[in-house]
Amino acid sequence: MEELKPTVGVTRPQATERNRQRAIVYRRRRILFGLGFVALCLVIAGIALATNAGTASSDISAQTMLGTNSRPDAAPVDSGGTEHPVFARWQERNLLLPVPAKDATIIAYQPVADERAAALTPLGEQINTNALVRFFRGIFASPPPVRYYLLEGKGEKPTSSALVGAAPGTPVYAPVSGVVTAVTRYLLYGKYEDVQIDIRPEKSSGATLSLILIADPVVSIGQPVIAGKTQLGKVRECPEQLGKTLSVYTHDSGAHIHMQITEVPIR
Repeated sequence: MEELKPTVGVTRPQATERNRQRAIVYRRRRILFGLGFVALCLVIAGIALATNAGTASSDISAQTMLGTNSRPDAAPVDSGGTEHPVFARWQERNLLLPVPAKDATIIAYQPVADERAAALTPLGEQINTNALVRFFRGIFASPPPVRYYLLEGKGEKPTSSALVGAAPGTPVYAPVSGVVTAVTRYLLYGKYEDVQIDIRPEKSSGATLSLILIADPVVSIGQPVIAGKTQLGKVRECPEQLGKTLSVYTHDSGAHIHMQITEVPIR
């Protein structure tokens, strides 16, 4: 019988041990790479937080939100889209921007003390959120079509009113389709002449959408309105006391439209 000769080269146990050692080295490299990436992100985030803290506004709403006190680098809405884009929702209903997109200077939400005021659902991206959130969002997310602020106020619902900024004289359009139920001239805070326009949204008998800080109303009670089509009036000149909440962000007079929806239970 022919004698078997030993195989020349690496034996199977040796090859297995070598592969195991190689796998351990690769695993350690992946762990080190992952830890290095996390550390880099934390360093960059720390720099972003420090920069944000150094430029924070002395305004009370900016202090608590870690937001900036300058006008956003990008417009509040994408002017390349429709003239009156959807900027918020109420229940299942879209709310259209009440001023032309190209004229909007800011979109902000603020709580009001009226318990009947409905919470609106903002669309898009909050500008004055935490700096760390903004940092990672800037890396992984594409630019949003709508950008908004959350401001402090009296009330438990952070989004119970919407403030849409625009220069005085800018046309104001109906945010929803429905029927005008009131056009009221009154003194805001007892000293500022103003106009409030109330609209009953179609198929919503227990709700009223109200807009204030309007000049030169061009609609009347009982008139049907179409969202984004029917002009209601114009943005009024804004007294300094009324515009200062937004002027810290917009660097103008802070002129804006105040809008909210009031829900009255049907009995």
